[in-house]
Amino acid sequence: MKRSLVLPSLFLTLAFVLSLFFAPGAQAASDLADGTYTIDYTIVKAENESASMANDYFEKPATLQVKKGEITAQIQMNHSKWITMFKVPEKGDFADAKVIKSDEKEDTRVVEFKLDDLSKPLLSKIHVTVESINYDHDYTIRFIFDTKKLKKVESAAKQASDKAGVSAASAKPEAKAEAAVKAEHTTPAASTKPVAAADAAKQPTDKVMLSADNPQTGDKAPLAFFTALFFISACYLVRSLQNH
Repeated sequence: MKRSLVLPSLFLTLAFVLSLFFAPGAQAASDLADGTYTIDYTIVKAENESASMANDYFEKPATLQVKKGEITAQIQMNHSKWITMFKVPEKGDFADAKVIKSDEKEDTRVVEFKLDDLSKPLLSKIHVTVESINYDHDYTIRFIFDTKKLKKVESAAKQASDKAGVSAASAKPEAKAEAAVKAEHTTPAASTKPVAAADAAKQPTDKVMLSADNPQTGDKAPLAFFTALFFISACYLVRSLQNH
C-alpha cells in the first residue's frame, strides 16, 4: 500500500518537471500579427552548418512584411555585381527573387521573396562572378533565421504621432504644472487605479509581446495546469511519507 502511493507521486512529480521543459513551443510564424518586423539570420553552406562565403554579401537584419499570415522577406545584397543570380524556392522549383530596389553607385540591390516558416532553413541558389580574379561559381546556400531576434517595427505614422505628442506636451508647461497640483490633492486610494490605467495607455499598441517561453508569438505555457499537477504530486508524496 505504501509503495502504491509513493510510485504515483514520484511519477506525477517527474511529469511536472518534464512538462516545464517540453511545454508547447512557438506557433507557426504565419500566426504573427500583421506588420513589419526585423530578424537576424546567418547563411550557411548546403552540406553543413559552416558559414557560407555568401554570409558576408547580405545585409543584416532582414525585413519581414506580414499580412494575413503571409510572410514576405526583404534582404539587401552587397557587392550586387558579383551576385549575378539569386534564386529561392517557388512552386516546387527555384525562381529568381524579385528585385525591388537597386543602387549601382552603392553596388547594392534589395530582393524580396515569400517565406513559409521562419523556423526552417531556406534553401537558395546563387551564382558569383568576379571578373577581376576570373572567379565564376554556383553555390547552394541556406538561410538560418534567428527567431529569438524577431522584432516588430513601429509604423512611420505612429512614430510621427508619438513625436508630435512629445512636442505638444513640451510646448505647454502650464499643463504639466496643473497636472502636478491635481496629483498632490488626490488621495492615494483614488489615484491608484488612474495611475495604473495611464501606465497601460502609454504602452505602444503595436508592441510585439515576446516572452522567454516563446520569442515568436508570445504563447505561454499553461501554468495553471502545471501548478495543479505539482500540487497533486506533492499531496501524494506527503501522504506516502505519513503512511511510511
